[in-house]
Amino acid sequence: MYEGHSCVGIYELRTPVLLLRDPKLIKHIIVKDYVHFQGRGIAMNENVDPLCANLINLWGPKWRVLRTKLTPAFTSVKIRNMFDLIAESSQKYKEFVCKYADHEEIVEFRDLTAKFTTEVIATCCFGLETNTIQDEDSEFRAVCRKVLDPSLIIALKRLVRMYMPGIFEWLEMSLNPPDVTAYFMNVVKDMIKYREHSNVFRHDFMQLLVQIKNQKRMNDEDFKEEEEKLIDDKVIAAQAYIFFLAGFETSSTTMSFAMYELASNPKIQEKLYQEIETTLKKYGRLSYDAVSEMEYLDRVIRETLRKHPPVGMVPRMCNKSYRIPGTETIIETGTKVLVPIYAIHHDPIYYPEPEVFDPDRFLEENRKTRESCTFLPFGEGPRICIGTRFAYTQTKAGLVALLSSYKVLPSSKMNSPIKYDPTANILTSKSGIWLKMCHRAKRAENLPEDDYDLHNNARLIRTYCA
Repeated sequence: MYEGHSCVGIYELRTPVLLLRDPKLIKHIIVKDYVHFQGRGIAMNENVDPLCANLINLWGPKWRVLRTKLTPAFTSVKIRNMFDLIAESSQKYKEFVCKYADHEEIVEFRDLTAKFTTEVIATCCFGLETNTIQDEDSEFRAVCRKVLDPSLIIALKRLVRMYMPGIFEWLEMSLNPPDVTAYFMNVVKDMIKYREHSNVFRHDFMQLLVQIKNQKRMNDEDFKEEEEKLIDDKVIAAQAYIFFLAGFETSSTTMSFAMYELASNPKIQEKLYQEIETTLKKYGRLSYDAVSEMEYLDRVIRETLRKHPPVGMVPRMCNKSYRIPGTETIIETGTKVLVPIYAIHHDPIYYPEPEVFDPDRFLEENRKTRESCTFLPFGEGPRICIGTRFAYTQTKAGLVALLSSYKVLPSSKMNSPIKYDPTANILTSKSGIWLKMCHRAKRAENLPEDDYDLHNNARLIRTYCA
């Protein structure tokens, strides 16, 4: 209806908001002129819900201090040091799914991939041995389910926060159940205490949080007194919580959508398998350098995030009146603006035939033809997701673990095309991602079950003789 317009006014109930349509304007607001739109305008009640005071929700000085101090945890060097922990979880995951491939079972992949990402986050964020891959009843997995599948009351509170933030704050509502809050507060408190008293060091996020908590003021530039007051046990627990939530939920969803697209596009799956097999042979094992070299895998993940972005839309709140470049229109302080990520990713102006899954959209020569801010799965600018690099690495490791040994096929239980759940917090399939798994060697050779071992033995003999 508004083609050619850079933005359009809409309403959230009775509240006017501005929907951004033009990537150039989006770039101004979230990158170039970010100081006018620092926060997301998310209502919070820290006194009753301390876990909400995290990087996603905060803005202003508190956000700036935390962002500066937490950024070192997500450098390529830190993630490289952490990769052995991810690889260990990948091996456990690969061994666990073997039982499904043995019987060529139809599996719900969002739940399956959540086992892997939960294990990785528990290990890399909290330093916990939770065994969430094998143990369905682990305490950590139970908490994950409670966060992932909130009650109707929590869902209603989320709607109140989004559309009636004043009432949300006035009634001092909390989106996290008290037992979830208590669990994370206790886990973080106990972990910090254990590491401090036992002098334990691990290459994980918790280590950085411990260091931040114990950092002493060296001089006014390194650690100002007002900054020191901002960082306490509650704030540290809130950051650990958001690492956990963003790290396992979005990555597991992306992995499940990727497997759906690969099952639906067998030629793409086979091309990706060939790259994985060649690269693993070159390096001899799953390593940070190996997954970093898998260029086609990177394109597959980016195309998955293009077609199925975990977050469909992100808000920004104007904290300082702003004139839209090239116009006389003023965005007043307190006005919310919306960046429609899903809509941009499916706009044929930027992505011809947007419903087609085509990893070659992200070849370097094709990326150069598109405007910036037309690919925003993790946002952009100063508030881009701090864990972007970790999310890519974790997702790559999980997909390599599966695709190096198993093949994924469509199933009769899967509804296609996918219908999204309109009530979910992030983009998810309403009926799940149901796919069939099998051992790659069986399918690749098109052999009957009974001939499988005989053929493998013959192949081994031929290889040995050669």
